[in-house]
Amino acid sequence: MRAIQKRCDHPIIGYSDPLPGVYTAIQGWWERRHGWKPETDWMLLSYGVVTGIYFALETLVPRGGKVLVFTPVYDPFFAAVKNSGHTLVECPLLLQDQSYTIDWARFEDELKHGVEAVVFCNPHNPVGRVWTADEMDRLTQLCAQYSVYLLSDEIHADFGLTRPYTTAGRYPCIHKKLVVYTAISKSFNLAGMGSSCMMIPNPDLKKRIQEAYDSRWMFGPSDLAFTAMEAAYTHGDAWMDAQCAYLRQNSQMVTRFLAERMPRVWAARHEGTFLMWLDMTCFGKSSAELTELLARKYGLALGDGSHYGRQADGFMRLNIGCPQVTLQQGLDRLAALYDDCMR
Repeated sequence: MRAIQKRCDHPIIGYSDPLPGVYTAIQGWWERRHGWKPETDWMLLSYGVVTGIYFALETLVPRGGKVLVFTPVYDPFFAAVKNSGHTLVECPLLLQDQSYTIDWARFEDELKHGVEAVVFCNPHNPVGRVWTADEMDRLTQLCAQYSVYLLSDEIHADFGLTRPYTTAGRYPCIHKKLVVYTAISKSFNLAGMGSSCMMIPNPDLKKRIQEAYDSRWMFGPSDLAFTAMEAAYTHGDAWMDAQCAYLRQNSQMVTRFLAERMPRVWAARHEGTFLMWLDMTCFGKSSAELTELLARKYGLALGDGSHYGRQADGFMRLNIGCPQVTLQQGLDRLAALYDDCMR
């Protein structure tokens, strides 16, 4: 905020290109935090991740082509695939011991039958998985083997809570067909800045996507967003460490609370992100019914699980990115619903 305020001391905020310091700040952050040093000339800055996925699909995959997502998943993925004129292929994750994994046999079968791109979420929203290095190696090898584009949304990269996350960028086998997406929005609570970064190792892919943006006069982000990105990635390490430590406490707090107060509700094993995935099927209600009931009677807003995939009805998404006093109030209201319905 101090960097933005200082920038506002200058009276001109016009059309701008990022100064080199923005790119080197992003590069330094990724090298320090995630052990991967993307080249600065791979980077393409834009407004938002979902917008970037849309333009990549429209540019790289012929209309009607098959695009795969692992469900349940962040629901704007569905819109990006359908609105860009492509055929959505759902590959449901397998649920085992309250944790999700990829159905590798089904995934490879879908690749064999004509999938042209995979839109991937790493760490995964909403189920909270931080994919292991072995899983990432297998995923990238399969995408490379079948010549499939991998569009890897890594906007929650900084929220590997139980293990460091592993970027798809570490696997050169997929670099010819890879786009990695990230942003300051989640890590630093700066979503209103409208700023993200695509990392595209293949210069031809980058050129094609850049031209797609330029042809629609989609320039940006704004000059203030450039300022925010450089400041956050240069000076944000200690703040990020403290935030993750706090989120680990919040996650443990939710898990304990459910076990003690709501034993028939469980949370998927939470490895990363500031989102937790709750199985509330014990209520015998749809996610839409739970959403409305919680809002109207208990003053609590949770994410409707059915938005994230057809198999997720009866699940709800809980945002734990808040002060613990607020989280406790929310959990108490959730327990009030439980007590009223389970008497």
